[in-house]
Order: sequence, then structure tokens, then C-alpha cells
Amino acid sequence: MVASTPRKPVQAKAPAQSPFSFLFVIGLLALAAGVVLLLLSFKNRALRPVGGALLLIGVVLAGGYLTNRIISGIYVDPLAYEPPWAKLGRGDGPPRLPAPGKPAAPEDKPFEMDKLIDFPVADAPRRPVAPVNRPVVSPPPVRSGWTTEIFDFMTPQQFDAVCATLFAQSGLETRAQSHGAAGGVTIWLHSRNAQQGKDSPVAVALCKLWPGQPLLVRDIHPLLTLMAARGLKRATYATGSSFTENASEFAKNNGINALDRFGLLKLIATRTPAQQQQLLAIALARR
Repeated sequence: MVASTPRKPVQAKAPAQSPFSFLFVIGLLALAAGVVLLLLSFKNRALRPVGGALLLIGVVLAGGYLTNRIISGIYVDPLAYEPPWAKLGRGDGPPRLPAPGKPAAPEDKPFEMDKLIDFPVADAPRRPVAPVNRPVVSPPPVRSGWTTEIFDFMTPQQFDAVCATLFAQSGLETRAQSHGAAGGVTIWLHSRNAQQGKDSPVAVALCKLWPGQPLLVRDIHPLLTLMAARGLKRATYATGSSFTENASEFAKNNGINALDRFGLLKLIATRTPAQQQQLLAIALARR
């Protein structure tokens, strides 16, 4: 059996420079002229209306341009934007927005979903940070079919590759974004028949192994943020672990299909025998 190669992550590109940047320069000039005329109006009151009008025009042009650049910088990639309450919940102080016109994260830097959001939950113990370099574990003997035991032997990267291949087998076009060495992948699902652009997915799937740890509400909440940013009504969270009762209820109430290891096995069982063997080869590939 030959393991299929995971799809190459698609990096988000920063928006092009605005062609209306000259409005910012005009706004600054209007501001300067308005201030000068208002100062001169102490001696000549006839200059006061003109100075006030120029000052107002300057504020509208310059302020509107800067506001547009800041907002466009935030939404370069919704995965990299940290909501205002995130750092406050951790006690790290107020978050800093990216500079106007700059992407929220460099194009060549992988996303780290663990740092995206820390949804505050009262009296909830903090999840220990798993080490990046996991001890090498010998894979289980090659089996003819899938079992829950296989998830215990997969690396985070193998789990990401299995999920990417599994969703690609559904017939939808997939575009994946890796979360880095800690594991995890966001898969945007696009219809092959719908007249949609590359930024108009029909659904999104967030996959992460989370070995030995049940997922909490705060672990699922970043997916809800992605859905709101793209206006999506459907999403899937797949994990090789399980969900707490509150997390499952939260997912159900927000249009999220929560797939634990048993749900993944049921979904894999719907694939053809050849497709199941393809997924098994990826999961059991020697590291």
C-alpha cells in the first residue's frame, strides 16, 4: 500500500495596495489647512467656517482611509486574528492589531491554532502544552480494516493527512491550511459544480488529533469564528479524541458536526474498500 501525499496548504495572500491612497494625502492637507485657518480665525472670524469645513473634510478622508486599512488588515486571514477578549482572558493585556495594510501573519508562517483563542471558562483547568517532539511509537501491525486503536498510534501530521484525504474523497474540492508542527489542519470545502470563487467555500472542517484529551467548548469556539467570518452555516470538527457533553451540545446548537474517533470510523466505513485502504496506508505509514 502506498500512502497518498497530503495536499499542499494554500497560503492566504495579503490584499493589494488601495488605489485611493491619495485620499489620505488630501485628507492630511485638508486637516493642516483647517487647523491653520482656525488659528487665524481668532483675528479674522470670517475664516472660521472655511477652516471648520476643511478640518471636517480632512477627518473624513484621512480617518476613513485609515479605518479601512485597519479593518482590511484584520481580515486578511480570520485564522490569524485574535479576538479582543482572548488575551484579556489569559491576563496578557489588550491585544495589538496588525499595522494598517499588513497581513495578520506572514505568508510563510504556519498558523498556530493553540494561540488563536483562549475562550474564558470559569474554573476550567488549563490544558498542558503538548511537547512538539513526541516520542517515537512503533506503529501497530498492519490490519485489514480500521479500529479505534489506530488513532492512538497516529502522529498529528498523519491524522491531518487522513482527514484531508477523507474529505477529498467526498467529491468536494478541498483546500487545506496547516496549523504547524503541533498538528491540526483547516480544510475549506468547495463545490465543484457551483459557480463560486476561490474565497467562497460551502463548508469548513477543522481537524486536530488531541490525543487522550476530551475537547471543551473553548476548543470548538475558533471554528464558530471561522464560520461567522465566511458566512457559513455548516462546519465539521474532527478529532481522534472525544467531546465533553457541553462541547457536543455547543456544536449541535451552532451547526457544527462533531466527529470523534467513533464518528470518524462510521464516516470511513461509507467509503469504498479501496478508499479505506488508502486512508489506512496513510495512518500506518512508518515515520
